[in-house]
Amino acid sequence: MNSKTWLTVFGAVAAIVLGGAGFYAASSYGKYKTALEGWDAKMGTIQTLERKVPYPDEKNSDAVKASLEAYQASVLKLADTLKSFQRPLNKELANTEFQQRVKKRVEEFREFARTGGLEIDSTTEFQLGFDSYANTLPQPESVPFLDYELEAIDHLLRNLVESGAELISGFARDAIPGEVGGAENHDSGVVHKYPVRFRFNGSFDTLQTFVNTLANDKEFFYILRVLKVKNEATEGALKLAADGSSNFERYENPATKELATPEMIAVWTADGASQSDVEAKAKADGFVKADQDARVLMGQEKISVFVVIDITRFLGPDEVEKVEPKTEPKKGGQR
Repeated sequence: MNSKTWLTVFGAVAAIVLGGAGFYAASSYGKYKTALEGWDAKMGTIQTLERKVPYPDEKNSDAVKASLEAYQASVLKLADTLKSFQRPLNKELANTEFQQRVKKRVEEFREFARTGGLEIDSTTEFQLGFDSYANTLPQPESVPFLDYELEAIDHLLRNLVESGAELISGFARDAIPGEVGGAENHDSGVVHKYPVRFRFNGSFDTLQTFVNTLANDKEFFYILRVLKVKNEATEGALKLAADGSSNFERYENPATKELATPEMIAVWTADGASQSDVEAKAKADGFVKADQDARVLMGQEKISVFVVIDITRFLGPDEVEKVEPKTEPKKGGQR
């Protein structure tokens, strides 16, 4: 290779290397300049914040203080309002006294239910859900809450009797924190719930009256969480006549307003009995002819109702644990 060729190749390679180096230098300088400008901007912001007073002025401090006082007053007002829906805890009651109170409440309710026409269907002795305390004593620290729940259950079931329920079965009470089988803590720090569940039989009027009573109760706060209704009538209403027409003759008991069933009418009309014979037989059974152009198809059936009700108690300000505010660590470490 002669000298001219060598110089030409060397010059080309040198030009490429110098061009690449220049391009890299220009690109790196642009990134450096951008980063430097960002750093200067952040430093300027930090210096500006450091020069400011980190405390609110007197006007803002007074505004925050007034807002906190108004909030505290609203909380106390709400607590006073909620007291109208719940009784205070009996913190002086001993566990032995509570056990005797359970026995007394059970006996009184059984008599109240018998007088009111409510049948108690239970495979075990009905104890208002406090079966475990028939022979054992509760923990002393749990007694005020168990006593509150006892009073609320007694009041709830008395309302059920007065609503016209005919049968109650499957009554159960969930264990509360502090009892065997209960949760370690309540779900909320300001609202405690004591669930009970049971099934009762009655009419639609019974259900409506009972639900309205729960919603308007002034002594305890109840939440109807689950409601399942089963109609005992599994078939639709009977036709007024075989051809579906409305010329069906009705017979009614004037005293009880009971309607004669199709089976009863079939007995009266058997063997081609005349109209006068049918009316005579009906009268002998306490029924009279009551023709009308309307018929009640719904609301007269018996129903079976399953409910889960939360007996709810709101904690007062003196019962709520004060939680200290958590301060977040400063970012970037200590200065």
